Amino acid sequence: MFTGNFNVSYKDSKGVEVATGYATLGQTVDVHLSVKDRVAYEADKANIDKQEADFRAKVIQVADIMGIATVDSKAGE
Repeated sequence: MFTGNFNVSYKDSKGVEVATGYATLGQTVDVHLSVKDRVAYEADKANIDKQEADFRAKVIQVADIMGIATVDSKAGE
């Protein structure tokens, strides 16, 4: 079975890294976020949340291709 690991760096609007994250794909999909600078993270939370959502969407797309997870277009409605 294919497994994969993906790393990401979340930057605030000034380009400063405020959080890091990673995802692992195997028989399950795990996504993790680690905040490095809580004050900067909270100050630019909307921007960071968008970056995290984009990362999660990409990971789920790969998981869908691998047959680990299925993308449901109605999820969240």
